[in-house]
Amino acid sequence: MKVYITATFKGGDNKEEVEHLCSLVRASGFEDFCFIRDVEQYQKMFDNAHELMERAKEEIEKCDVLFIEYTGPSHGRMVELGMAYALGKKVILITKKGTFVKETIRGVTDAVIEYSELEEIVDPMTKLCKEWGKEVE
Repeated sequence: MKVYITATFKGGDNKEEVEHLCSLVRASGFEDFCFIRDVEQYQKMFDNAHELMERAKEEIEKCDVLFIEYTGPSHGRMVELGMAYALGKKVILITKKGTFVKETIRGVTDAVIEYSELEEIVDPMTKLCKEWGKEVE
């Protein structure tokens, strides 16, 4: 199953953090796609925000699952979350224990995984991959 990973973009300053997150998704058995790594880095600037979000939508359509790291509301990630929900994609939200997540956000997710250390997401993600993979077969 292919996962669209959406995470905070810090102008490329968090490249190692993003790649670590992607590696954990792969370790769970999913195929990873990360817009800020796989598309945006090659097209540093889209002509406009509409073009950027159109491309994001096209990539979300190609995936089975949206994976969102939630540290609080972020406009771009919330748009991607809404698109995935509207397209009927599965949604996994991960968040650090103690982070407040509004019920409306929880309402559009299929799984919420809370962690103290990021590596703790691998086991529950592996279970979801096996469970959801069977649904696709």
